[in-house]
Amino acid sequence: MNIFKKDFDKTNAIIAFGVFLVTFIIYALTVQRTFSFWDCGEFIAASYILGIPHPPGTPLFVLLGRLISVIPFVEDISYRINYLSVITSAFTAMISYLITVKIVSYFFKNDGDKSFGKLIGYIGGIAGGLFVAFGRTNWANSVEAEVYGLALALTVLIIYLTIHFYENKDSLNAKKIMIMVFYLGLLGIGAHMTVYLVMPVCAIFFILNDDTTKKEWLYVCGFFIIEILMILLFSYGLGAGLFKMFSVGLGLGLFLLLYKKINWAILIAVVSVSSVMMSFSLYFKITLISIAIIILMALLAKSRKIMFEWKTALTIILIGVIGISIHLYVPIRSQLNPRIDENNPSRGWPGNWQTFVDFLDRKQYGQTSMIDRMFERRGTFENQFGRHPNMGFWSYFEEQYSSGGWNFILPFFVLGIIGMVTAIKKRLEIGLPFMTIFILSSIGLILYMNFADGTKYDFATSDAYLEVRNRDYFFTPAFVFFGIAMGIGVSSVMLYLRNKFSQNINTKNFVVYASTLLVLLPSFALAHNYNSNDRSKNNIPYIYAKNILDSCEENAILFTAGDNDTFPLWCIQEVYNYRKDVVVVNLSLLNTDWYVEQMKNRYNVPISLTDEQILWYPYEFRPGRFGYRPKVPFNDRPRKRKTFLNPSGFGGKLVRVQDMMVDEIVIENKWQRPIHFISMPYAESPLNLRDHIVTTGLVHTLVADPQTSVNADRGYDLYMNTYSYEGFGDGEVYRDDNATGVFLGVGINGVRLYDELIRIGDTTRALNIADKMMNEYPEYWQIYTIVAGMYDQMGDSTKAEETLLRLKNVLTDFRKSNPDNLFYLQDLGLVTVLLGQRKNEQIQIEDGLTMLWQAFDANANNSYSFRKLITVLSQLDRYTDMNIAAKKFAEYKINLGDPLVQRLLGIVPQGGIEE
Repeated sequence: MNIFKKDFDKTNAIIAFGVFLVTFIIYALTVQRTFSFWDCGEFIAASYILGIPHPPGTPLFVLLGRLISVIPFVEDISYRINYLSVITSAFTAMISYLITVKIVSYFFKNDGDKSFGKLIGYIGGIAGGLFVAFGRTNWANSVEAEVYGLALALTVLIIYLTIHFYENKDSLNAKKIMIMVFYLGLLGIGAHMTVYLVMPVCAIFFILNDDTTKKEWLYVCGFFIIEILMILLFSYGLGAGLFKMFSVGLGLGLFLLLYKKINWAILIAVVSVSSVMMSFSLYFKITLISIAIIILMALLAKSRKIMFEWKTALTIILIGVIGISIHLYVPIRSQLNPRIDENNPSRGWPGNWQTFVDFLDRKQYGQTSMIDRMFERRGTFENQFGRHPNMGFWSYFEEQYSSGGWNFILPFFVLGIIGMVTAIKKRLEIGLPFMTIFILSSIGLILYMNFADGTKYDFATSDAYLEVRNRDYFFTPAFVFFGIAMGIGVSSVMLYLRNKFSQNINTKNFVVYASTLLVLLPSFALAHNYNSNDRSKNNIPYIYAKNILDSCEENAILFTAGDNDTFPLWCIQEVYNYRKDVVVVNLSLLNTDWYVEQMKNRYNVPISLTDEQILWYPYEFRPGRFGYRPKVPFNDRPRKRKTFLNPSGFGGKLVRVQDMMVDEIVIENKWQRPIHFISMPYAESPLNLRDHIVTTGLVHTLVADPQTSVNADRGYDLYMNTYSYEGFGDGEVYRDDNATGVFLGVGINGVRLYDELIRIGDTTRALNIADKMMNEYPEYWQIYTIVAGMYDQMGDSTKAEETLLRLKNVLTDFRKSNPDNLFYLQDLGLVTVLLGQRKNEQIQIEDGLTMLWQAFDANANNSYSFRKLITVLSQLDRYTDMNIAAKKFAEYKINLGDPLVQRLLGIVPQGGIEE
């Protein structure tokens, strides 16, 4: 008899709550108090104003975020919404504990040693729940307003309910549990598509009849694993077509083996609701077809007196529709024109259904289906599965619970493997599907997402450049499931020790109780990941956004480049009601028709084009071939041509929509409103925009007749009296490469200001700026080298050396708290070389070069570290090493267009494009 089924286990419930409470407390201590970089600012702003974030809109998160934002348990709105992740992720840890205990309970099905069985289950459950809680990626997602905390909570709940269904398959509640699972699966897509990742495996429990044998479970789980192997095989040029053909054949073979064990009504329902993973447009079609088929088969079954669960099947489909109906929030709210309304999915609603469906299908990010794209590898298997910047799976996996390498393999990786193998041996029907889910969410997702490693960049399509940020968050489900597996592994080791010493009661008792110390293993993950996930003192994204807006004149137009210099601005404007007079125009989004239309009609950005010249519609450019463009061409005034608002060739180069629109806005503005850029405007503008740029603090201002390249007076006032630097000088505040790179402009523009003050002879204010930079933003290397150079010119080499030593000490301290930050490593290498050159100490020079190479090798696609390394190598006359570095940099094909690479490697620049 299963010892965990007799009665409600109060101890189990108390421990489960304890896991929740411990996790909640740790997360609450480390949660971000404002907003973070990347998508968090957008999600918080969209939640607060009930807006529409980027496709597919995450309506479940937005609505729950709005709900928690109105509960005044803390003052800061962002802080409140961040707690949605804290609560749901603590819930994930608790359910992970319960899943672990459930699986371990099968170890003792026929075991009379009840007390030890429960103890072993509890210890494994605690370890599993806390491994899940303190895994690096899951923890990172749990302390900021991201969708993954909510998505994982629903995912583990689905798995728990599926196991509960299996245990109570003959009870009256079994069908209710099954229906609830499908509801949660479809509802969860409103948070993130990964929620549905586990549904195909969970559905097996509902489709197969009670008398399914272990061998048949092997067939089903083997089908998923063979599918993955076929993807690996066919990715070597055989293509999607052959894969689909073999998959159909494999599916037919599985059907012949199992057709007598299949509940056909449930199967039809599962196929219907699962079609959403292919596309929403297909789902809406399949749903209607499936309902018709089920009704038809129900009539046939009734006439022939055959058992057919049509009521349950229809209920699953209808409850799925109710779950996915959360997405109706998107067009309904979009019709009210919220200030954040990405893609404007209500355009033409309800008559134009396709706009809404395209939004859900994320057509903004490409027309090629993910299935077809899988077989055009965007990176090598070695880089996708191994260690590689921004996307290598093993890079993330080995650092989830420890420092990586053998510290991960022993004991964590081995423990997880032991857990999965033992679970399969003890209860194959549970253990094998669990391992299959882990394989699908790791190997399967690596193949499906097909992240680009940069070595297969396509110049024609501009696709397959190296992923712009770490993609570890996509693999969070795999890390969570492996955390559960490690908890099972802890119980497996305890069970082995109990059986090994079972002959001697006293020894057995001692060994089992001593082995409970394994429950402390998650403390290694806690210690390893605490600093990198402690956001409690990190206000840098907020300060960054505020400083940018403070740089702008009243009623200005501010052009931004990407997510990290846009979403923080959206958040501080919408949530904190700060400087809403500034209109933020995102250049990346300015390549889309809907955004251009919104900028014109909602934000009053000066654009002369009519809606018919802006909005894209399908048109047939060749017989049977369709594209998208506006109905009417517009007058591209700077280029003196009539053209459609689409990317087009001109002068042998590709002109992007954003380029045409920047020129259009500048012309139409007629110098009435201030125009600022966070980054320099594009160099190829016929208006010669860069010749009209004056740097003003952190922004670049468009001026009709500039007399200087830097506004020294305004910039000085901003740096000395306006800007906030809270957290910038605190090395204990964790910041990764991305964060350091985002606010690098503080240092770069500060140096520009310093140089301008020196140029005009204002040495006093120049030194004030230098002193301000070194005190408030001490990590930026260049100001130290400039000041050191000034001291050298004055003949004070001691002061110069002290300045460089100060920089070395600062970077050393910052690197201790931020060991993965490559900026600190390369800058530390640079200053070490400089100090070595001053003292003519070759060992110190070589030490510095080693650090520069380490930083470059860690991400050889980083232009910043490449140029720093090349500069130092050039100064040391290391020309062979320069060539080696250039070749490595050029392995990322996008860098073949870099003039420095072309010069070092003797590459002839590529030609233009046809117009």
